[in-house]
Amino acid sequence: MSWNRGARLVVGLVATLLVVSCSGDEASSGLDPASGEAGGAAPEGYRWVGDRGVVVAVPDWWTTGDTECLLPIEDTVYVETGAVTDCAASVAPTTPAEVSSLAVVDSGSAHGALLLDGLSPDGEVDGEPLLAGEHCGWLGEGVCRTVLAVPSRGVAFAVHVADPGDVDLTLVHDSLRLQPDGWTTVPLALPSGRTPVWGDRPATTRQYAGVLRRAGLEVRVEPAPPPDPSSTASGVVLPRGSLLGIEPAPGSPVEEGGSVVLTVAPSATWR
Repeated sequence: MSWNRGARLVVGLVATLLVVSCSGDEASSGLDPASGEAGGAAPEGYRWVGDRGVVVAVPDWWTTGDTECLLPIEDTVYVETGAVTDCAASVAPTTPAEVSSLAVVDSGSAHGALLLDGLSPDGEVDGEPLLAGEHCGWLGEGVCRTVLAVPSRGVAFAVHVADPGDVDLTLVHDSLRLQPDGWTTVPLALPSGRTPVWGDRPATTRQYAGVLRRAGLEVRVEPAPPPDPSSTASGVVLPRGSLLGIEPAPGSPVEEGGSVVLTVAPSATWR
């Protein structure tokens, strides 16, 4: 979670809220990237993320859903719908171009069609046609991204690399694969296209729980343990039931019908 986001969480919360520790409570990176549970082990230092039965490897230190105004503000994986929003948060025009990101796009949408325009055949992914190419301009004037699309599955990945030393684009391309039978991925976003993140209000937690259930996954809501009174870690004030973690993380491989744990700020009245 970025410092700016953490600072904003404190504003406007009421006196009936519960203080919980920030330390160690963010959503984990999901499944062990070397577990092979996505149909093979991810390359060292990478983890699997995906949608619609297609997964790709990204650096395991990238966050998930770290956006403002639907644009990436950290090295992150996020859903890109093509929507443009006017929001209160201030995002410097250059920020999305200064971070690396992987956008997951519905290739059947109008925005997906825009990204796929001009792509060329680039072999196959486990027997299904792969399109690849470059698209420029969405993240900023003159900013180009590599787009990898599996139209038969309705998904495309737009990859921007701000620092070539951090990401091996060839490795990302070559890692693309279909999930084996019996596997799916944890939904990446709410219907709005935004990924739930640490500190989201209880209403958002409930909404995301509904998304998970509609995807056929079991949802377990678990209160976080109370913070250690002797801890010197800084704390923020959050409403009871606020989201503290998602495990496996959004976009991570999971067995069909498997469990996703939502960790929340403790509350005896949570339902």
